[in-house]
Amino acid sequence: MPRLLELLRWKLAVLFAWTPTRTVVLNLILAVYAFAGWGAFANKASAYRDLTDQVGLLRADRDGAVNRQKELEQANNDLLREWQGKLASAREELQQAAAARDAAKGQLAGSQRELVASKKRLDQARDRVSETGSIKHAEPSKKAAVKP
Repeated sequence: MPRLLELLRWKLAVLFAWTPTRTVVLNLILAVYAFAGWGAFANKASAYRDLTDQVGLLRADRDGAVNRQKELEQANNDLLREWQGKLASAREELQQAAAARDAAKGQLAGSQRELVASKKRLDQARDRVSETGSIKHAEPSKKAAVKP
């Protein structure tokens, strides 16, 4: 162990006894700056690589979102066309129902007119029977001959 301590003292003495020249100091400084520069370059390159990877991921996400939006727009357009068709068919059915209702109203009005005319003839016939005691032939109605 004492030998190891002597060796260490000798190396320290040699190290502190050394006096560098101007060119050696300049070379050491340039080497430190070169090493620091290459380290900074490697750091920037790594950061740039990371950013490039992130940009690639973001582009892939964006493309996926755009494709999904196109699919949703297509589905929306399909649903819109389907509902427009259903709406058109419902309108057509409504028009048919309204036309049938109007025809039924017309038939009802005609039937009511015929009923009123028939009641009138019946009342007239009853009046004649009660007056004379016999049934007289009723005159044919002009309204009964006309049907709507």
